[in-house]
Amino acid sequence: MKHRWFHLTWACALAVAAAPAQAQAQSWPDKAVRIVLPGPPGSSPDRITRLLADHLNKKWKQPVVVENRPGGTTRIGAEIVARAAPDGYTLLSTFVSHGMVKLLYPETPYDPIKDFTPVAQLVDTETVFVVRADSPYKTLAQLVEGVKTRGKPLGVGNFGNGSSFHFYSLILGQGAGMEVLPVPYKGEALSLGDLLGGHVESSFNSVGTALPHIREGKVRALALLAPKRSKVLPEVPTFTELGFPRLREGGWFGILAPAGTPRPVIDKLHADIQTVLRDPEVTAWLRNQGLEPAFVSADAFGQSMQREAGEWAKLIKEFNVSVN
Repeated sequence: MKHRWFHLTWACALAVAAAPAQAQAQSWPDKAVRIVLPGPPGSSPDRITRLLADHLNKKWKQPVVVENRPGGTTRIGAEIVARAAPDGYTLLSTFVSHGMVKLLYPETPYDPIKDFTPVAQLVDTETVFVVRADSPYKTLAQLVEGVKTRGKPLGVGNFGNGSSFHFYSLILGQGAGMEVLPVPYKGEALSLGDLLGGHVESSFNSVGTALPHIREGKVRALALLAPKRSKVLPEVPTFTELGFPRLREGGWFGILAPAGTPRPVIDKLHADIQTVLRDPEVTAWLRNQGLEPAFVSADAFGQSMQREAGEWAKLIKEFNVSVN
């Protein structure tokens, strides 16, 4: 009898302890929600984040504000969220480079894994390697041959030292046996802008960012970094088809919250974001940008981030990359 009473008392205590968090989730949000984006306006992550914010604003009947904080290979924006109150009112919209920051910048005052709680992966992304439309190189093979012949490194734009696009350029150079010069920017939109202006010779960009310029005939896509050809750029071969098997996996965009955010709030956020992603208009818009909605659990998203951090560590060691 005493044993049964103990279990009943313990169950009641757990229920009482969980009640405030459940109540908070039911009333959340009751004020504006801020989504910090460590990238500039006009980029693919920016457009996706603003699309999400608009739909959540309508769903919650509360303002959802997107705050651009580019620079520092995502560190500037991420630190703001890491230090924010864990109440669900400050979120981070980030991408695949998030997990490598501490590896490259040991002085980073936050841990990209331990100081955040995964909320929802938004999309799987495709990355395209582009040159200007007036470039003499019509194919990747022509570009490789031309760079080797001239004996001058190929400038390749990326969205920051230590970013995933930075590593893509190094892997490309290694696989092709040509010298590359990674050129960092504070965002991929800026990298693409300098490509259009003739200040950098080539660039890695997300398909969503490059697609309008490809369709307008301003840039030429030479290769796609994805497991298979893109539905929106079916004529562009993958790097794997062209003999670069290491340039195969695409990236992701996703939402994180500060560590310690109550689980009921995380669960509500995840469910509401999934509802937005399942909206037929949203799904169609994303796929038209070369993006595939990701319907995975928050826990699976977190496990994927942890695996990637280990893979980034190996690449940093292999290429002896240091940004300090």
